[in-house]
Amino acid sequence: QVDESQGAAPEPENNHHFSHFNFSFNWLDPFSPQVAKPQASPESKRSVEGKKRLYFGSQSLVPQSYVPSHPVVWDGTLASGRKINVRNFYRHFASYQVNELNEQSVKALETLGEYKKPIWYSPMIASAAPIMFEHEVEFKREELSDSDGGTLTIDWAFPKDSTGKLLSEPSASIPTVVIFPGLAGHSGKDYIRSISARVTSFLQARACVLNWRGFNCKLTSNKVFRPDDISDMECVIAHAKESFPGSKVFAIGFSAGSNQLVKYLGMHNGEHPVEAAVSVCNGFEYEPHIRRLEGSPLGESIYSRGMTFLHQEYLRVHGEKLAEQVEGFDLQKALSASKHSDLDEVLVMSLYGYDDMKEYYAAVSSRPYIPSVDVPLLCLQAADDPLFTEGDVKCYQVLPVEDIYDNPNLIYFECEYGAHLSFVESTSPNGMIRCDYTFSDRAIEAYFRSVAPAAWPKP
Repeated sequence: QVDESQGAAPEPENNHHFSHFNFSFNWLDPFSPQVAKPQASPESKRSVEGKKRLYFGSQSLVPQSYVPSHPVVWDGTLASGRKINVRNFYRHFASYQVNELNEQSVKALETLGEYKKPIWYSPMIASAAPIMFEHEVEFKREELSDSDGGTLTIDWAFPKDSTGKLLSEPSASIPTVVIFPGLAGHSGKDYIRSISARVTSFLQARACVLNWRGFNCKLTSNKVFRPDDISDMECVIAHAKESFPGSKVFAIGFSAGSNQLVKYLGMHNGEHPVEAAVSVCNGFEYEPHIRRLEGSPLGESIYSRGMTFLHQEYLRVHGEKLAEQVEGFDLQKALSASKHSDLDEVLVMSLYGYDDMKEYYAAVSSRPYIPSVDVPLLCLQAADDPLFTEGDVKCYQVLPVEDIYDNPNLIYFECEYGAHLSFVESTSPNGMIRCDYTFSDRAIEAYFRSVAPAAWPKP
C-alpha cells in the first residue's frame, strides 16, 4: 500500500502492462542478475521514499514505523471489578503502575518479541523434562560455616576479560548476580546453568548460586532447606556484598527461591544491598496452590508426585543421619510419601519444628511482604504454568496481581508459554531446534539492562 499523502500510483491498465516498472530480461543467460529484475520508476521511488526496508534481500513498502496490532490477553479487569493498567504485546502482558522506570522496563520486554514455541512443546513435557541444552559453566565452589556446624555451599561463575582471564578479583567492579534455585535446586540444574551462562556471557557479571542444603552438596548438621526460612539467603547476599564491596548486587529467584526472595526484600525494606531483582514462577502463597494441584488426578499423580520425588533427594542421601539426630523424624514415612502435602506433614512436624500446618503455610507465604518491596522487581510468570493453572484457570486469576500492581516498584509480566521454570524456545516459531537460551534468560537480561543501564556493557 502506497502512502496517499505522497500521491497514489496509477492502477495498471491490464494484467500484462505495468507503467511503474521496467523489466529487463537477458534471454541468453538465465542466471544473469538482469533476469526479471524490477526497476522502480522515479514516480514509484518518490512514493515510498523514506519507507523502504530490506526484507530477505528485497525492499518492502511497509513503513518502518508500522506497529502490528497485538491480541488482548487480559484487559486488566480484576474479580472485584477494579481495572488496572495492562499493556498487551505478542500474546504476553505486563501489569504495572505507569512511571518512567516501569515504562522503560516494559518497552525493553516488548523487544523480546513473540515466544518461539517448539513444535514438540507441551507444559507437561517442558516442566518435567530438562531444557535439553547443557551449558558449560565453570563454577568455583565456596563453603561457609554457620554457628551450628552447618554448611552453606555457594558456586561462583565469573566472566572473562579480553585475554581470557577470569574476573574474580575483589577489586573488579562488575555486578554480582545472586541466584536462588527452585525446590531441590542447585548449580547443576539446567535452568540454573543456563541463566548463569547468560549472566557471565551477555551481562559480563559474576554469578553466585546458592545450593540448597543437602542438594548437590554436603549436609553437616540437621538444619535442612526449608521454604519458610530465609536465613541462608540473608547470609549469602551479605557474603556476596562483603566479598566484592565495590560491586552492585542483583538477585534472581526461581519458584521456591523466588518466594523467599520476595519475602527477603519485603522483610528487609531499605536495609539490604540488592539493587533490583527478578522473581520467576512464584506462587507467593503455598497452601492454596498445593491444594488445587493435588485436587486433580493429573496434578496429584504427575506434578505433586514429581515435586515430592525431587524434594526427597536429600533424604535418600542424608536421611539416615538425620533420623539419628532428630528425635521423632520418621524417615521411612517421609520416603514413602507420594504427595507433597504428605511429605510436608512429616518434615514440618519434625525437621522444621512446627506444631501446626496452618502456622507453617502462613510462614512460607511471601504475599504479605509484597507491599514492602522497595527496589525494582520483575515478577515473571508463564501463562501455562501447570502448578498454578488448570483448565480455564489463568495465572493472573490465582496470583496476587492486584497486590503486585499496588506497589509502584513491581511489574507483573505474564508470557504466553514457559510452563514451570522451562521457558524453552526454538530457533523459529514451531521449530524443532532448541535455542541456546530460554525466554526467561532473555527477559531477565532485558529487565536488568533497563533498570540499571550503566551497570552492564553494551549488548
